Amino acid sequence: MSKTTVIITTINVPTFIDGLCDNILEYKHSDVNILVIGDKKTPLETGPYCQKAEKKYGIEVEYLSIEDQLDILAKHADLLELFPYNTPDRTILGGMLSYMRGSQRIIAVDDDNYTTAQDFIGFHSVVGTERKLKLISNELQWFNVHSTLIEQNNIPFYPRGYPWKQRKPEASRKAVTERTVRVVVNQGLVLGDPDIDAISRLFWPITAVGMSSDFDSQFGLLPGTWSPFNYQNTALARDLIPCYYRPLSTQRNADIWTAYVFNKLAQHFGDVLTFGQPLVKQIRNEHDLWDDLDIELINNRATDHFVSLLRKVDLSKNGYFEALRELLSQCQGELQKVRTIPSAERDMIQKFFVEYDKWCKVVDPIVQAQTGDAR
Repeated sequence: MSKTTVIITTINVPTFIDGLCDNILEYKHSDVNILVIGDKKTPLETGPYCQKAEKKYGIEVEYLSIEDQLDILAKHADLLELFPYNTPDRTILGGMLSYMRGSQRIIAVDDDNYTTAQDFIGFHSVVGTERKLKLISNELQWFNVHSTLIEQNNIPFYPRGYPWKQRKPEASRKAVTERTVRVVVNQGLVLGDPDIDAISRLFWPITAVGMSSDFDSQFGLLPGTWSPFNYQNTALARDLIPCYYRPLSTQRNADIWTAYVFNKLAQHFGDVLTFGQPLVKQIRNEHDLWDDLDIELINNRATDHFVSLLRKVDLSKNGYFEALRELLSQCQGELQKVRTIPSAERDMIQKFFVEYDKWCKVVDPIVQAQTGDAR
């Protein structure tokens, strides 16, 4: 199995793969494969397109139809049951399959992400390695990574799901520390139409045209300084792959809450999340912004409570998967002590932890088989 697997799920023929393959060849990367996870809305032409791309570029481009997925994962029916059809969550299924096949890192991309001139694989290859990096922190312990992007009308904006209580000018301030750290997540930033809240999109169209020269092409956040990241143009180190899940009840912002879980886990281990390159350009698939707003509303209200719970918990476990299970258990206990969270928000938070814990129970035998852990 290749060291790096790029994972895609799509409802379109993923023609952007041509640009991705051109980029891989231009920068002479050989230990890479592309895995496309089909869904019920995936066009029938996708399989032949992937075969043609593989032959044209000499890069493995594997398409797995629903039937292929059922066959390959026949011994993991409980895993398949966690992923409904016609959702982007099937990308996670591709991540677990890559993990079982031995990939050392995965890169999740959306089918509307188009590579730019930078070395896409090279920049994401920071994940799983130790690097000397400049790390950002501030007094809020939150950093607005979108403040590193240049907006064409100089309008400030925040990533989708950024806590509303932390949307302050101080979130763009930075103190810089340089040290050698292990990188476990890399989020490449998005030009064009970046990932922001529906309420922000409705208020004013945002267009990112570049990255500020005030920042390194890749920068880290000092452990304890947090930022959300989504699951597009995002790389995960191998030991974090089985930790990644998006509980369905949390709906559109489940990936953001999962990102906060990863902020907490990385802080516990002294590891780092990086942002910046590789930049991609998003030509966004059509959305109904009013529907998006309705879906995001409860989550937006609940996020400040959610991150407060995560911040309170102390962890002691030695591995990422074990620490994740400890975190979920401790947070459920902390939630019972807090009486001031409104019922709708409390319900969403509780379901997030319960569903995530179910994921861990399903994935645990796979992790044991991969690590040789006979617990």
